[in-house]
Amino acid sequence: MKKYKLNILTFLLLVPIFAIGQIPKGHFLDADKTAERGYKAKPFKQEKEGIYHYAVLTELPFENDCDSGLSEKEQIACSEKNLRNFIYPKLSSEIKFKGNVYVYLTVTEDSKVTDVTVSSYPNSESTKNLIKEALNSIEFRPGKFENEIVKSRLWTSFTFPSSSNELFSVSLAKMQEDKNPEYENYENLIFDASQYIFSNPVYPNGTEFRAAAQIVGFWMNKDIGMGIPTFGDFFTSLTNKDKQQFLYSVAMINYGLDQKINHNRILECKPKDGEKYSEQEDVKEVQLGGAKILLEFIGDEKNNVPMTSKTKKFYKAYEKGKLEEKLFK
Repeated sequence: MKKYKLNILTFLLLVPIFAIGQIPKGHFLDADKTAERGYKAKPFKQEKEGIYHYAVLTELPFENDCDSGLSEKEQIACSEKNLRNFIYPKLSSEIKFKGNVYVYLTVTEDSKVTDVTVSSYPNSESTKNLIKEALNSIEFRPGKFENEIVKSRLWTSFTFPSSSNELFSVSLAKMQEDKNPEYENYENLIFDASQYIFSNPVYPNGTEFRAAAQIVGFWMNKDIGMGIPTFGDFFTSLTNKDKQQFLYSVAMINYGLDQKINHNRILECKPKDGEKYSEQEDVKEVQLGGAKILLEFIGDEKNNVPMTSKTKKFYKAYEKGKLEEKLFK
């Protein structure tokens, strides 16, 4: 089955390139109603507006265990983790939403929360309202930059349901420390991570995106009970210049795990005696299911994954409800 799987070395080379995106160094992707797509790259220090990103604050505006003197990268990871854990206990235990939620907010000099943007994928107004209610119940304090009280811009994210209440970066670290990891112990985590990768929007320089990608990639060349049928006209229409082949592999993993975890169906996608592999029903179903996930994702311009002219033909077929016909003609 190895010939049907992406080489893990190739995968590890792809992740940093994909994560870099088009965000300049010292900038972050911020929710902005004035931007055409709702998000805009802004500098960590917006001195004219008096807004400072959490990466450069010398004192965060909420209780945390982040050490002083952290690098910007380290502070981003620590702040996102602590803010998530700060909000999480305030959320209703009855949340049944399945997907990802992104939270942007500003804490003013007098500790008030303003400019809150909560987005979810798939869209769920009830879940977004629960997040906002949780924020309203939290007492923030003023953030500081070099001992000056400033306006702070914060960001974090959630995955529901999660196999744990941990960030992906924390789960990745624990998985890497496991000397003999067994797939059965990480199946839900892999599914959660694949869900996260197709969240909207992708935070290009985010610690959690990188961690989610590495969690899925770790298992790509291992026996997870299902093959990854990376072949065919659709696969070859994709380009790894824009990481489409990698994303398609993740989409097929996501589809297969969704069927197993949520529908009690096992799609092995392994060769069967007397059958042509490409014509097996399980193989075709996983390829089709993964293609739909990928095309829906890259069809949204906010996700910044350009399509080739060949891929656009498949996308048009998807829009017209004729993807299966196009995929297996």
